[in-house]
Amino acid sequence: MKPIRRRDFLKGVAATGAAVGFPTIVPAQVVAGRGRVMPNDRVNVGQIGCGNISDYFHRSQLRQMDDVRVVATCDAFRSRAVTRASQYNKDYGSEVATVNDDFRELLAREDVDAVIVAVHDNWHTPMSIAAVRAGKDVYCQKPLALDYSQTPILREAVRKHGRVFQFGTQYRSQGRYRQMVELVRNGYIGELERIDVWSRNVHNDKAKYHVAPYGSTEEVPVPDGFNFDAWQGPSPMVPYTVDRCTNWGGFHCPETSLGFLAGCAIHPLGVAQWGNRSDDTSPVRYEGTGNIPDEGIYRTLEHWDMSCEYANGVILRLMDTRAAQPVVAGYHDKEWRGDDGVVFHGTEGWIGNISGGFDASDRRLWKNEFRSDDERLPVSKEHNRNFIDCVKSREEPICPVEMAIRCDAICHLTRAAALTGKAVEWDPEKEKVVGNPEAAKMLGPQPVREKWRVC
Repeated sequence: MKPIRRRDFLKGVAATGAAVGFPTIVPAQVVAGRGRVMPNDRVNVGQIGCGNISDYFHRSQLRQMDDVRVVATCDAFRSRAVTRASQYNKDYGSEVATVNDDFRELLAREDVDAVIVAVHDNWHTPMSIAAVRAGKDVYCQKPLALDYSQTPILREAVRKHGRVFQFGTQYRSQGRYRQMVELVRNGYIGELERIDVWSRNVHNDKAKYHVAPYGSTEEVPVPDGFNFDAWQGPSPMVPYTVDRCTNWGGFHCPETSLGFLAGCAIHPLGVAQWGNRSDDTSPVRYEGTGNIPDEGIYRTLEHWDMSCEYANGVILRLMDTRAAQPVVAGYHDKEWRGDDGVVFHGTEGWIGNISGGFDASDRRLWKNEFRSDDERLPVSKEHNRNFIDCVKSREEPICPVEMAIRCDAICHLTRAAALTGKAVEWDPEKEKVVGNPEAAKMLGPQPVREKWRVC
């Protein structure tokens, strides 16, 4: 197979349209006589999105793996992609990683087996779908989708193409969370009744924004070396301001992101779902309060307090930190730091992570020795490592696509209930809102700029 030039790749997008999205690309595993990635093979990785998380979370781990080479980088800020490639090449002692200016060029490369999608929310699902169709395994950062209607397309693509998909909610790869969930699932706090989950909100970091309280609205020139068009991608084009394309803008601009509800709370939500054995479903009813700022460009939720009821009767109370503090103070009297958290409440006590520390109504639980017939969970010692191991074994990773979709639904439905001011009923089998057209519309489909359409 000849390499696909960028011009031909883009022609393929235009010719196939939404039905196919991208031309068929032979995956790296079946070219050049490789057959497929074998257990002892080296996995070649492409890194799409080279901001902070690509360094402190991904590179910090991948650079230590002898069976991994990051061979390609890509970012709308070209300098970031160049810097990250240079760092990997220094790690490897040779010119291994090269820069691609367009993620579609990277996906067309025959030498890439797997990709890390570490961009902002609106690109997560489209890039993942494109990567899967290109024959790549995918590690996708959280949250899963800005447009929830795209998630079934991703699920089907992962199944059809037999790809490994790891969702970036890495708490499941941390031993203490696994231990906590095993204690809950084996009844050591009695019958599960309620789960409290909370995280920071857009108000939390306002002192770090260029313009207080919620980001500058004044249009300024786009910096040299930055592809703002690619940053916005499928989302509507909006004026560029000094606060839009920053770390905080990547979380809080509603045109491209869902805010900390999905960017932070989804971590403990993944643990909550695990403890409630809910990876194949989501709560069926959402009712509560919430609001967004009425100034600036960071108009994601600054408050939410939502009661989410599962079909099994368990109540998930999903809150921002300011709403959670007085609730948690009712059963935990230690210092409140305002980090994200999750607490399971049973008929015989509670256990959870609060202000960065693991605690319980009976702290002896943490020294508990499990019985031989207790349910034990799969062990993932590190999230990147688990992904690479599954690329080789073709086993399902610790945070697979179905788990990702069901967690993401909770964020979207909480937001819909908060902004409509009405209770939202959800059919988890049909994955549809029941009897609330306004809320249903908020889940998508959303308008897409054709230049960047994938699905």
